[in-house]
Amino acid sequence: MRKQPAIHSLAVVSDRRTCALLDKQGTMCWYCPQRFDSSAVLSVLLDAEQGGYWTVAGSDKHFISRTYVERSSVLTTEFTVAGQPFSLTDWMPLNEDFAGLCRQFSVAPAPLTVTLRLRAEYGLQATAVELDSAATTAHFPELGLWLKASHPLQQVADTLVCTIPAGAAGWAVLTETAAAVPELSTARLEASRQHTLHGWRQLAALLPYEGLYEQAVVDSIRAVQQLTYQETGGIVAAATTSLPEVPGGQRNYDYRYVWMRDVSLIVSALLQLDAVGQPEKSFLEFLAQARRENQQVQLTPFYAVDKTRPADLHEIALAGYDHSRPVQIGNTASNQLQLDAHANVLLAAKLLYDRFNEKKEWEMVAQVADFLAENWARDDNGIWEEGATKPYTSSKVLAARGLEFIADYADSAAQAQRWRQAAAAIRAYVNQHCLTESGAYAVYAGSQEVDITAVQFPLWTYCAPDSPEMLATVREIEQHWSHDNLYWRRLEEFDAHQEGAFLAGTCWMAHYYAVAGQLDKTQQILEAVLQYQNDLGFFAEEAGVDSGEQMLGNFPQTFVHSSFICAVNGLKQELAGQDSRVHAHHSSRPEETPDVPAAGSHPNEH
Repeated sequence: MRKQPAIHSLAVVSDRRTCALLDKQGTMCWYCPQRFDSSAVLSVLLDAEQGGYWTVAGSDKHFISRTYVERSSVLTTEFTVAGQPFSLTDWMPLNEDFAGLCRQFSVAPAPLTVTLRLRAEYGLQATAVELDSAATTAHFPELGLWLKASHPLQQVADTLVCTIPAGAAGWAVLTETAAAVPELSTARLEASRQHTLHGWRQLAALLPYEGLYEQAVVDSIRAVQQLTYQETGGIVAAATTSLPEVPGGQRNYDYRYVWMRDVSLIVSALLQLDAVGQPEKSFLEFLAQARRENQQVQLTPFYAVDKTRPADLHEIALAGYDHSRPVQIGNTASNQLQLDAHANVLLAAKLLYDRFNEKKEWEMVAQVADFLAENWARDDNGIWEEGATKPYTSSKVLAARGLEFIADYADSAAQAQRWRQAAAAIRAYVNQHCLTESGAYAVYAGSQEVDITAVQFPLWTYCAPDSPEMLATVREIEQHWSHDNLYWRRLEEFDAHQEGAFLAGTCWMAHYYAVAGQLDKTQQILEAVLQYQNDLGFFAEEAGVDSGEQMLGNFPQTFVHSSFICAVNGLKQELAGQDSRVHAHHSSRPEETPDVPAAGSHPNEH
C-alpha cells in the first residue's frame, strides 16, 4: 500500500481555477479537475489504498531541494537519480488555451518510471482508459481527461506507466482540453511554461512587498493567489477536505469554499499591500452577485467558487488522512447564522471605501448593515462555527464596530443614526453581559472563559489595547491558552487543547502585542509561527505541537496566510512609528462617537 505524504511535505501548483498537491518525491497526491471543489481524481492524500496518484521513480532517487520559479506557481524539484542530478518541473497552464497538469523531466541519468493512476469520485471508482495506436495518448472517457506523454505508455492493471530511458528528457500532460492533445509537444510545453510564468509575473506585480519577513510574506501572497478562483474572484479557505485538526479524530471538514469571514480578513490583509485593488474589489462583487443569484436576504456563511450554495454534506467511504474519519464533502455550516461573518463584510467594505473613495456594491453592504442592526441580539454559531448557538462576544463586538465604521458612509443622517444606535446598544450589552468576573471579555455572555478572538477587538479600535478588559483578557489567554509563543482557540463543544495551536489566532496575538507596544513579544510569536511554515512557505490551519505531525488541518490555509501578512504589516508599521490599527474614517477613536459607551467603562454587574 502506498504511503500518504505528510501535510508539511506538500506543495501546490495552480491555474487559479483549481490546483494539485504534490510531495517532495514528486508524487501528485491531490487533484480536482476544473475547479477547486470538484471530485478528486488524484486522492491518495485521503486514502493510501484507493486513491489515485502520479509518481516519478528512478534508481536511488533522492530529494535535494525545490523552489518556485520567481513568484510563480511553476515548481521545480531537484533530485539525484543514480547519483546524478535530475529535475522535475510541474505547472498548470495559466490563461492558456488548454488546461491541466504539465510535468517536464530533465535528461534522465537512469531510466525513469512515471506512473499514473486516476480514480473517479475521490478514489471510489476505477476508470476506463483507451490508448491510441502510438501508445503516447490515453483517454479517460468517464473523466473527460487525456494523458499525452513524450514516450510510449503501457497499461499495467489500473495504472499507466511511461518509461523515460537514460539520456533522454521527457514530459507528460494530463489535460481536460481535447483539442490541445494533438498539438502537445516539447516546444508547445516550453511555450506554455513561459506564458504561465508571464501570467504569474503580472499577478505578482499587483501585490509587491519588500521589507520585514519578506520571503515569508511573498510566499503567503502566492498561497492566496494560488487559491483564488480567477473567474469570480472567490478565494477558497483551503485546497483540501478532511485533513484532520486532531490526528485520527473526527474534526475533519471540507474547506474548498469561499467563506465570507475568511475572505473579508484576506481582503483586509491584501489592502495593506495592494497598489491596484482589483482583486479586493472583486470580493464585494462576488458577495453581491451571490446574494442576488441565490435570491437571499441573509448571506450564507460560504459559497462555492461559482457563487452557488454548495450541496448538502455527505461522507465518503475513504480511510482518511492518517485514518482520520469521516471524510466529508460539503459543510454543515452553510445554514448557520454567523453574525461576525456579516460584520467582517462591513469591515472589509470600510477599508475598500476608505482606500478607493467609492462605494462599490453599496446596496448589498447597506443591507448587510441593516441585517446586523436588526439581528445583532440573536444567538449565533460564532467564528468557530459550532453547533451550539450562543451570544458570542466576538460576534457582538465586530457587529458594533462594523456598524460604526459603515455609518460614516451612510446615505442619510437617519440611516447613519439607525446603525450607530444599534452599535451603541451592542456596546451596552457587551459591557453589561459579556465580561467575566475577572473583568475579561467572555467568550460569550455568561461565560467565565475567554477566547483568542478577543485580541482582534483593539485591532479594529473597538477598545484600547491597554484597556482593563483587554489586559484581563490577555492575562487569561496567556495563562490558559498559550505555550511557547503559540496560542490555542477555545471551543464550546470540544477541548481545543487536544487540537494543534491555532495559527491564525497566534498571528492575531502577534499583531495585538505590536499595537500594545511590545514589539519583542510580537517578533517572538512570529518566529514561533514560522517554525510551522514549510520549505515553500505554506501554512496549514494548525501547528501540531504534540501530535507528531508538524502540520494539522486543511492545507494551505488562506486564513492563516492573511493573518500572518496582517501581523507582519502591523509590526512593520509600529516599528516605523505608525499606528497599524483600523480607525474610523471621520473620527479617530470609538470613544469620540456620541452616545456610544466606551469599552473601558465598568458595568455595575456582569
